[in-house]
Amino acid sequence: MPPLNILPDIDVTDFATLLLNYSTDGILLTDSTGLVIAINKRFSKLFQIPASEVLGSNVLDLVKQGAWSPNLFQRVVQKKKTLSIMQTTRSGRSILATGTPIFDDVGELLYVLFNDRDMSLQSVLENDSTESVELAIHAAAKDEHLVAETQQYTLNGIVVTSNIMKKQLNLALQVAKFPVPVLLTGESGVGKTMFARFIHDQSPRREGPFIAINCGAIPDQLVESELFGHTGGAFTGATAGGKKGRIQAADGGTLFLDEISELPYVLQVKLLQFLETSQIYPVGGTSPIPVDCTVIAATNRNLASMMANKIFRDDLYFRLNGMPIELPPLRKRREEIPPLAHFFLEQYSTRFGIEASLTPEALNELTQLPLKGNVRELSHLIQRLLIVTGGGEITVEQVHEWATTITKSTPKQLPHYDGTLSQQVSQFEKDIIQQTIEKCGSQVEAAKILGVHQSTLSRKL
Repeated sequence: MPPLNILPDIDVTDFATLLLNYSTDGILLTDSTGLVIAINKRFSKLFQIPASEVLGSNVLDLVKQGAWSPNLFQRVVQKKKTLSIMQTTRSGRSILATGTPIFDDVGELLYVLFNDRDMSLQSVLENDSTESVELAIHAAAKDEHLVAETQQYTLNGIVVTSNIMKKQLNLALQVAKFPVPVLLTGESGVGKTMFARFIHDQSPRREGPFIAINCGAIPDQLVESELFGHTGGAFTGATAGGKKGRIQAADGGTLFLDEISELPYVLQVKLLQFLETSQIYPVGGTSPIPVDCTVIAATNRNLASMMANKIFRDDLYFRLNGMPIELPPLRKRREEIPPLAHFFLEQYSTRFGIEASLTPEALNELTQLPLKGNVRELSHLIQRLLIVTGGGEITVEQVHEWATTITKSTPKQLPHYDGTLSQQVSQFEKDIIQQTIEKCGSQVEAAKILGVHQSTLSRKL
């Protein structure tokens, strides 16, 4: 271990005492098993826990008791490197915690040193540093039982490197403080669901439920019942005694409406009514039910063009668009591909019990891929590579081989249409017009591309 850079006439013990007592950071030192062997006054003040309750205790037990969350010790020991995360104390205070492993000359772990600083997540995100920050945000918990309940709604990891994503994450952090609707937009796989959970976890409603529903994954005839619930006997097959809808289940928490663009047009006005009155009417019901929740909606489609074609209601859009947050595709933040790839590799390696690494050439190949499926596609590709290689070094040839299987084009098949030839041609023509309008954002531009007059385009629609 290199010598301390201090004057010869300064006692090392005095220096250590001054460092512990007067540091503006909370400092905690554990041995290799997690046993706390040193702590300063600032740490006790930050976490509002007496030193007598910490010294001689194991950090694993302290986490279980709800002293702070999540557990950084295990991550540092497992990854064998310095890590920084955001921890939450019993009182809900956010602490930037940094854990540093200390090894002996032969590489055996001796201690783990923790530096804890009272700084908001906003300050971290506003930092222009290009260094990635792994955020582990957990809702404040007062006991072990609550920890178990909140973890299913916790965002376990967001790796942020690019300034554009720091800006959007900071915006999400800001809007989380207020009960206003949020509209998340971006391509499929960019992480809209993760952002929705992040907003919920940082909001005053974090101890309430997080109810997610994919509007495009439910048959049209069941969407109304799923969202608003129904009374007993409201329709054939209705649950006896009625059923609570997803909106009512979100009371006191957050309602996440994924793929909001797929909500049937006839139900959009009913959702709008709920947003304006904070009341719902179950199917078959006549009495309103009050519901107080924050609404977050997400879509990967162009709502502006859908409104122009009367597919999506203008008034619903403006009601949902209380705070718009657009998540950029991965190709516009390629600097995040390497840390994301390592993050997924460590995640799947731990899950499968397989040790693996990426060669520099393999990592470079990943950054060059189109990754049209964005973060989700990258995650699946890393998982696939880990499985087929069985561990060890993942080479550039393997990345190229298995990435090709998901990026190479396949012959397009014609959509299925019904009816006579004339009817099928009309359906095909309508699809072309609508796709062009969505791509251009307006009927005027679409008409120019298709070589017809706008009035012709409008009449055909």
